[in-house]
Amino acid sequence: MDIAALLELSDATYAQGLLLQDHLYRKIPEEQRSTLLYQAIDCGKAAAAQVPAKDLRAYCEQEKITIDYFEEEIKAESFRYVFAEFQLPDRIRINQSLLKAAAPSLKKYDFLKDQQVEDILLAHELYHFIENQQQLFTIQKNLSYQTGPFKRHARVHALSEIAAMSFAQSVLELDFSPVLLNIVLLDPVAPEYSETLIKRLLVID
Repeated sequence: MDIAALLELSDATYAQGLLLQDHLYRKIPEEQRSTLLYQAIDCGKAAAAQVPAKDLRAYCEQEKITIDYFEEEIKAESFRYVFAEFQLPDRIRINQSLLKAAAPSLKKYDFLKDQQVEDILLAHELYHFIENQQQLFTIQKNLSYQTGPFKRHARVHALSEIAAMSFAQSVLELDFSPVLLNIVLLDPVAPEYSETLIKRLLVID
C-alpha cells in the first residue's frame, strides 16, 4: 500500500472521492460540484470550532450521547462493513470487530502517531449528532433533479460524510485525512477492495 502517495493527496481530493460514491453524483450539475464539496468541508470545520473540549467522550457525556460497541462476523469476501454509526437521536455505535482485526496492521502506519483510531471514528459520528441537532448545511441542503416527468428533492448524503471527515480532522488536529481509515481498516479484511479505493483516489489526483 502506497501510504506516502495517499498522504500527499489534498483534502479536496479525498472529498471528491466521497462525493463520487454518492448515488446522486451524476444528478449534481457539474458546475455546482466543487462549490458543494468546499461548503461541506467548511461546514465540518465550523462545527469543530464549536466543540469546546478535545476530550470527546467528556463532550458526549455532557450532551448525553450514548456510546455503544458492537461486533460482527468478519468475512473476507465482504467489504460492506460499518466502521461506526450514529443513530438518532443520541447514540453512537463503534465496530469493535474491525478495530480488533485491524489492530496488528495499524502499528505499521507511522502517520497515525499516537492517535487512537477509535477516537477518529467517534469524532466522525459526533459530527452527525451535531448536524442533526443544529440542522446544519449538510442536513438542510437538498438537490432538485428531474426523473422523467417528476421533479424530486433529496439530500446528498456524501456531503455529510465529507463534513464529518473535515470535522474529525479539525477537532482532533490531524495532519492526515480521516478518509485514510476507510483504506487501512479494510486492508486486513478486504485487501482487494482497499486497493480499489486507493486506485480511485489516485486517479482523481
